[in-house]
Amino acid sequence: MITQERKKELLLALNKLEAYHQIQNEMGRLTAAFNFHDRDQVLSHFALEKEDVSLEYADEGRFEGPEAVRAIVDQLIGGEAKPGEMTDMQLTTPMIEVAGDGQTAKCVWWCPGAGAVTDEEGAHALWLWGQIAADFICIDETWKVWHLHYFRFIRCSYEKGWVEDLSMINRANTPMHPMSLPTTYHNPYSPLSIRDGVPCMPMPYETYTAADRYWELNRDKR
Repeated sequence: MITQERKKELLLALNKLEAYHQIQNEMGRLTAAFNFHDRDQVLSHFALEKEDVSLEYADEGRFEGPEAVRAIVDQLIGGEAKPGEMTDMQLTTPMIEVAGDGQTAKCVWWCPGAGAVTDEEGAHALWLWGQIAADFICIDETWKVWHLHYFRFIRCSYEKGWVEDLSMINRANTPMHPMSLPTTYHNPYSPLSIRDGVPCMPMPYETYTAADRYWELNRDKR
């Protein structure tokens, strides 16, 4: 005979499994939209109804609030794509912890990729590698990105590779976006740097609290 407690445990496990599936699909759709410069589709996956929605992208800064998130997405992919340009980010190694209360989830993906930029001499191939840490929140039975942080690890010429070409791992010497806040973490590869365990892997938790904000910056390598 199955007890009521056992039924609750099974229902929770099924709900977490369904949430895992939905979050994976949402992040996959967001990434595909980013790759193809579909600004509106990217924004549709963010919880823009939340005042503290956020997006931090490499060393571009931290963008807090719906208008700031729209601003950085516009800057990154709002322009017209040019012939020969390419961004192709992939999602691998999903690590998704759905909260015990089923309302939020802490997630990490590794993001190998490739790209191309163009100039007057033509197209130039790039390596693009990083990691994504994200908080998802369930709103009206739909999972959306609440906070997202893209950690750039490698952005370099295909021909020279990440050891020789360090020219693109940091921002160009241009002013920060007026809506950006200071970057919380940026430690791309260089021959002189030591890599640490950021973002860390999400651990099981019951409910999201204020103390969980920026959990991804914990240097616990589990």
